[in-house]
Amino acid sequence: MAGYDLAVIGGGPGGLAAAMYGGMRGLRTVVFEAEAFGGQLINLYPTKPVTNFPALPELHSRDIAHRLAEQATRFGAELREWVPVEFVGRDGDGFAVQSDGDTETAATVCLALGLGRFTPRRLGLAEEARYEGRGLTYRLPPVDEIAARRAVVVGGGDTALDTALSLRTRVDHVTIVHRREAFSAYAFSQRRLTEADIELVTSGEVVGLRGNDRLEHVSIALGDDTVLDLPADLLLVSIGQVPELHGVERWELGIDGTKLGVNSAMETGTAGVFAAGDFADYPGKIKMIATAVAEGSTAAASAERHLMSLN
Repeated sequence: MAGYDLAVIGGGPGGLAAAMYGGMRGLRTVVFEAEAFGGQLINLYPTKPVTNFPALPELHSRDIAHRLAEQATRFGAELREWVPVEFVGRDGDGFAVQSDGDTETAATVCLALGLGRFTPRRLGLAEEARYEGRGLTYRLPPVDEIAARRAVVVGGGDTALDTALSLRTRVDHVTIVHRREAFSAYAFSQRRLTEADIELVTSGEVVGLRGNDRLEHVSIALGDDTVLDLPADLLLVSIGQVPELHGVERWELGIDGTKLGVNSAMETGTAGVFAAGDFADYPGKIKMIATAVAEGSTAAASAERHLMSLN
């Protein structure tokens, strides 16, 4: 008999939801998270206000992560933080999960790997490393610790716009630089920009950074071949994340790439293996926290049905 009914690998919103609903359904559930529970909510932008989660008008992303983890624990799930999974293989009809020198067995597995140990996408400038931590950052610091007066945010998605809006509550002058003319962020976020007195520079690309011990200026190439020089003591780059899922292709779960196809029941091509969150892929998917939570709950229900079919 397997030690657990359900092993969830990844502790972002999708994984924590799978753990919560697995526990609620009476499944012996364990969650493995390589870093802090919450995934991107904690490790990427913990103080970013989230305004698109149902029934919560506005809440910091880290608070959503903490609440999801608390609910999972309340329903009996075992949460293992800072415990990266090294390998998952077959163990009879179930699976063996190796982590931190230990091996646990589970009858089913839910893959909520997200982007793995994601790394931020960089600008590709020669002087980038010089200013990292000296005015250049890829993750939103705690807003109440920011001492900058002029900030530049690079990006055009929801995270970039939400970051700029958060900075504007603390920083005197905020500019968003986007390489395209139109933003990909939700219309609601774009409307908020006009109310927040944030400068927009579209069709622009950061091509240079200058300063002495710290960042002082950002050079931006515009579409008309002119270069705009902006004074800035904070540059926050928000142009996406590079997935880091090294080694998972060796797991005996049919993984080949940074995403795994699922059906409407979050079932993968391997019996007893389910997926949720950014790692799960299907036509028409919308990447939102609420979507990941729904997928996690569906994966837990499917795991329960699979277990019932074995008896």
